[in-house]
Amino acid sequence: MSVSARLSNLNSSFKTLSLGVVATALMATAAYAGPSGDASASGPTGFWQSSGGGRMIEVAPCSAKTSKLCGTIVWAEDAAEVDEVILKRFRAVGEIWAGGQIYEPGKRRGEDGRLSMTEDGSLEVSECKRGLCENTTWTRVDEATVASRVAKLMAEN
Repeated sequence: MSVSARLSNLNSSFKTLSLGVVATALMATAAYAGPSGDASASGPTGFWQSSGGGRMIEVAPCSAKTSKLCGTIVWAEDAAEVDEVILKRFRAVGEIWAGGQIYEPGKRRGEDGRLSMTEDGSLEVSECKRGLCENTTWTRVDEATVASRVAKLMAEN
């Protein structure tokens, strides 16, 4: 089970508990998931903060049956965006991941996109419309940071 699924399960299970108890449970979930290994650090899988800082996204295989990658919002300033899939079906093509779609939360239609790692370990996300691409840079975040933000969001809602 992915970390975002475990966080979501904890969210529904702990809605009535105090912030301290929820934060402790989420930190344990992050620790259970284990540290990100070197293989994850070199590719796009893992947790990322969007360029504006308003979202954290988990990039992981879309399912156990595929190597294509998807990205799900696990934390957002707008809590209604949590659990939305905004990256769909990216596949490795040499040094980049392409062939996928990038979605804005709440939109049914995605735009063509590609993902590539930068030299400093950031993730460049390119959304292309009619041949023109707009690039944003996402920063890798650790699971403990994600768990802390989710706990705070839960306490506020």
